[in-house]
Amino acid sequence: MPIARGSKSSVVELQTQQTSLETAAVPNEVAASPLYGVAMLKIAMELKKADAKPVDELITGVLTRMRLDESEFRKFLDANGGLLRAIAQRRYA
Repeated sequence: MPIARGSKSSVVELQTQQTSLETAAVPNEVAASPLYGVAMLKIAMELKKADAKPVDELITGVLTRMRLDESEFRKFLDANGGLLRAIAQRRYA
C-alpha cells in the first residue's frame, strides 16, 4: 500500500522512538552495577588468600585495575556489602 507524501510510515516512527531510547542517559551506578558484582567477587577471592592485604587496600587495588570509581563503589558496598563484610570478618577472627 503506497504511503501518501508528507506522512511518516510506522517503521520510521519506530526507528525514531528506538533511537531516542538508545541515546537516553543511563546513570553511572546502573551502568557500572554489573561490574560491581565482579569487583566484589574479586575482592572476596583476594580475601581468601592466606597472604591477603588489608581489606581497604584490596578494594582500592581491584577498583583501580577495573577502572571503577572508588567513591561510587564504596556507596554501593555500604548498601550491599554484607557478604563481603562477613568474609572479611572471618579472615580476621
